[in-house]
Amino acid sequence: MTMTGPSPAVPVTTTVPRPSAVDGCFLSYERDEPGFRPYVGAVLEVTGSCPGPDPVRAQIADRVARMPSLACRVGRRGGRTVWELDPAFDPRRHVHEVRVDDGPASLDRAVDALLGEPIDAGAPRWGVWLLHGYSPDRYALFYRAHHAAQDGQAVLDALTALFGVGPAVPPREPVAEAPGGRGTSGFRNPLARVRNIPARAVAQNAADTVRGLRSTLTWTPHRPLTGRTRLLSAAVPASWPRDVAGALGATPNDVCLAALAEAVRDWVPAEWRARPGRGRELHVALPVSLRPPEERFAVGNRVSAVRVPLAYWAASPADRVVAVARATRRVRTEGMRRVLRAQLECLPEWLVYRFVRQSCAASSAVDTSGLLRVPRRLALGADPVEGVVPTLFLHGDHLFAVSFLSYQGRVRVSFTVDRALDDVGDLAALWAAAVERLWREVTAGPRGPHGPVSAADPAGPADPAGPADAAGPAGPAGPADHFSHENHGSHAEHAHHAHHVEHRDTHVSGPGENS
Repeated sequence: MTMTGPSPAVPVTTTVPRPSAVDGCFLSYERDEPGFRPYVGAVLEVTGSCPGPDPVRAQIADRVARMPSLACRVGRRGGRTVWELDPAFDPRRHVHEVRVDDGPASLDRAVDALLGEPIDAGAPRWGVWLLHGYSPDRYALFYRAHHAAQDGQAVLDALTALFGVGPAVPPREPVAEAPGGRGTSGFRNPLARVRNIPARAVAQNAADTVRGLRSTLTWTPHRPLTGRTRLLSAAVPASWPRDVAGALGATPNDVCLAALAEAVRDWVPAEWRARPGRGRELHVALPVSLRPPEERFAVGNRVSAVRVPLAYWAASPADRVVAVARATRRVRTEGMRRVLRAQLECLPEWLVYRFVRQSCAASSAVDTSGLLRVPRRLALGADPVEGVVPTLFLHGDHLFAVSFLSYQGRVRVSFTVDRALDDVGDLAALWAAAVERLWREVTAGPRGPHGPVSAADPAGPADPAGPADAAGPAGPAGPADHFSHENHGSHAEHAHHAHHVEHRDTHVSGPGENS
């Protein structure tokens, strides 16, 4: 593996905001756990003959001003974390070339090594790795960023800024505020945000916080986690979740989450007994974007998360979609967003950090990005990006994390799974099959009682009770040794991409839709 060097600096200026408590939490977590790798990003699958690193550097240098926060690094002032412009910022230093041997296995090993590697803490914490040599007519661009600096929306903005086809998206000017308000340069009076928040939203959020302390549905794999992970991915036509959502009064994100619950039911081996507890539910930690338009390109996180039940015990897949839609609808209100925004601005970092560390327990919830969407076509020069595979990280005792991403007419799922589970079946393939079954049931089969969810019933029914120790049927045996399945229509053909990813200690906005 050969790494190449940089070129001259490109000056960039921007207004640097005060970091949020979430930013500081990820940095503190990393300091406390040296093996923790809180990196989010995406592998871009490019078609064409690899042009070498210089055109990549030239395009990024030409485009980096579209995303000014890419010039920000972590600093310390007066004992607290700050974002500051890197005076020596050179975007060309953030582009690296990785030459690999012929064959997809070499690409596997290169991605494997990179996912577990730290990003230089002394510079803006992002990079693009050009991976080539494994195919004469394909190469990959691997974008990685530290989660303290970029949330899911910021990752999408960075990809679009650096590789998007079309004109740049102009940054919005900050909204003028009265004295004592808040501007993009920092939080002057965060308590002002608390005013005029609906009492119902406050009460709902308080109840959710209390419920979030309870254990979710978990399993005992009877084996220690390895700290090494692999990435499994599959894709389905974007029309499938969209059709199901339209028929059931849901969103495509709701459909993706409902299919996740069905995939987990099919995947959990029979010998892994679910923890006792009648009606114990499976939850995901679903991100909600709190980034206002004027902070579109600000460094750091503008995101919170809510715990959402996935109706694990629902009688049918369509019933599960309806129940998930009810659960997410109550989160998609402006009042709830204002509550979460006030929390982000008002809560001290130590308290947020305590919540983050508590979420390390496997019994908290499954980490997910929700459904992300790349808004335009990506390319390097004239070479099109045919596929985008999002990457997440694992932390604590979590067995897996999951991301959904829509790009160019396909919805891709990616699972980051601990290697201790290599012989327990392929969650990504099971998810793709679950989406197809839902689509067939809703569009071709009898609808039965399922209709659009009523807006007058946002709470939905109580969680259906399930058997005390039910864990769902066993998944298919044998390890999945590939990176991606492509579900290509009526026969659900799974075309092997011959690319699995593993790494050490490895997320990425309505709720879930661009986090």
